[in-house]
Amino acid sequence: MKKILLAATLIACLTANLLANVAVKELPSGYYMVLAAYAPSAENYAIKYVNYLKGKGVEANYGLSQTKNLLIVYSASYSTRSEAIAAISSERERAGEPKAWVHVYKSQNIVQEEKPAPVHPIAEPENKVEETPTSTEEEIIKEDSVQTEELATEVKEPEEAETPISHQGKTYLFIEAYDAKSGKPIVIDFNVIDLARQKLIATPPSQGSFELAEPTSASKMIQVQSNDIGWQKQSFDFKYYEPIIDPMSIFLDNLGDTTFVKFEMTPIRKGEFITLYQVFFYKDAAIMMEKSEYELKQVVELMKSNPKLKIVIHGHTNGKAAGKIIALKDHDDVDFFNLNGDHRELEGTAVKLSAERASIVGRYLESQGIAANRYEVKGWGGKKMLYDKHSSQARYNVRVEIEVVEE
Repeated sequence: MKKILLAATLIACLTANLLANVAVKELPSGYYMVLAAYAPSAENYAIKYVNYLKGKGVEANYGLSQTKNLLIVYSASYSTRSEAIAAISSERERAGEPKAWVHVYKSQNIVQEEKPAPVHPIAEPENKVEETPTSTEEEIIKEDSVQTEELATEVKEPEEAETPISHQGKTYLFIEAYDAKSGKPIVIDFNVIDLARQKLIATPPSQGSFELAEPTSASKMIQVQSNDIGWQKQSFDFKYYEPIIDPMSIFLDNLGDTTFVKFEMTPIRKGEFITLYQVFFYKDAAIMMEKSEYELKQVVELMKSNPKLKIVIHGHTNGKAAGKIIALKDHDDVDFFNLNGDHRELEGTAVKLSAERASIVGRYLESQGIAANRYEVKGWGGKKMLYDKHSSQARYNVRVEIEVVEE
């Protein structure tokens, strides 16, 4: 029985040693010039990109960031943050735009150092008297502990991160957006908002950097939100002076004077609604204000890029009262954004007004080359208000919604 137990013990030890010696590509502790990041399941893409960079004459490699659960493709690593920032700042000046960023990584020690298999003593006879360790054994134990201390002092951890953003001068924000399915970069618009004051700071496109003004609110909180109707809405909040890294879905990192925010975007799908908050109407009229055209052009672009897409345009009002309605003269009238005396005036219900407003949105789409059979209109009046008609938020009841019914 003792022989069987001894054999089983030896097999278990050998198996454990084999598992411990399996190489896991974890990044060593340090500061990295990062060029791309991939999910661990997409290692083949990381390898292809590394080979592509090497073909361009760029020294590149990749490794696993255990804390972010991402494969990091990098071109260089540094022992200090200041070294990394100086090198990458130089690269940014050479390339003309910041396509690389610093990633600070502290090894999680998931790759174990290869060690010899432990020696298990042969079972001793029962009732054996324990012996006092000899001086030689004591010296070995002491020597081994000293050696362990020396090895520990050789491991250099990264320095503590400095203030993420340098506020000695200009501060920049770089927004990266990718199609979640294909991983390809996309250029779409974003809103940058002073969160506490709900004040719009900027409307930058993705895949570029811009100077970020300091918010005037005490909290200094900023929200970056997607502003393209063809993609599901996403937003991310962070503090101006102290960006917080969220490793779950959005990758936020810093390079000296630049904060990088990465969004993985998902296209709008069948059954989903898009609220056109930037489409405005004149009072009691189915005539749009000129500033509405920006968002309408996004609808046109969405439908042209998805030829099978069909929609229902829903119109809503604040309240159910009937009254005067100012509308276009006829179907040939394309003066969508100009309230003048040449329009027709009629009486009607709130449902009629909301239907006329949905109709003018559809007619604008037609004027831009979208076939009439790709959209329907529906007026709801005040049947589906979001807020009480007397509340401070009542203006949001007046809206147009796009429902995707076929894709």
